[in-house]
Amino acid sequence: MEKQGIGIGESDFKGLRIRNNYYIDKTMYIKDIIDDGSRVILVIRDKKSKEIFDMKMLKSYFDCRQKNNKELFKEQKILEQGEKYISKLGAYPVIYISLKNVKGKKFKEMMLALKNEFAKLYKEYLDILENEKIYEFDKEKFKAILNLEANEVDIINALKLLMRLLYQIYEIPIILLLDDYDIPLQKAYLNGYYQEVENFFTRLYIVTFKDNPFLERIIITGECKTIDKNKSSGGYCFRIYEITDKSNTEVKGKDYEYDPLLVINYYQ
Repeated sequence: MEKQGIGIGESDFKGLRIRNNYYIDKTMYIKDIIDDGSRVILVIRDKKSKEIFDMKMLKSYFDCRQKNNKELFKEQKILEQGEKYISKLGAYPVIYISLKNVKGKKFKEMMLALKNEFAKLYKEYLDILENEKIYEFDKEKFKAILNLEANEVDIINALKLLMRLLYQIYEIPIILLLDDYDIPLQKAYLNGYYQEVENFFTRLYIVTFKDNPFLERIIITGECKTIDKNKSSGGYCFRIYEITDKSNTEVKGKDYEYDPLLVINYYQ
């Protein structure tokens, strides 16, 4: 089929593939993720190389709730790599969320922005409310987040709740894709409410990541490069991939003990 132009202004993998726009095959990053045994992976990108590692491409590949996975990856290199990799196509429930818009001049503004992002995320899973495997009290919690009525504790537990509900339905552990994870802390630092955000995200990350039985793996992206492994919480390991140049096709990983604060020490 003839290509339909460059797709100027379109950065979403699925959109480019559906419209049959020109696209540079980046799917071998999927092979790297599958081959890596780390449960938590942090991909560090600078602003110039952000488009190289496409988290929505990962969602399109792994997500069992997406109907046309194989068609999107037709003629892409990842499908030439053998059954080990093809078997992961559409194999997991996937949650994707970006924190790039979670910011404000005050902590309350940031929290409202985060509530809005979670409400938008939950709208993608409205079918959960109709599923007979889900208890009524969990549906009420779901509706509270959806309707921006959740309190701070509910928001801290929002990702883990959604994982648990998806696990109840599919009985398959969840892949979490957390994009631009460091933006809220960057903005808080610049606007003078850093300590509040540090405390909040420490709690959110510990609840979401640590000893979570519904989690298959977490892939996180951000621009922060400094991690103090001496302040690790222990119990997890994560791998760091660093992408800093558009010409770089080999991404090398480094193992660190997992620190749920991640970016926090960068600003202290």
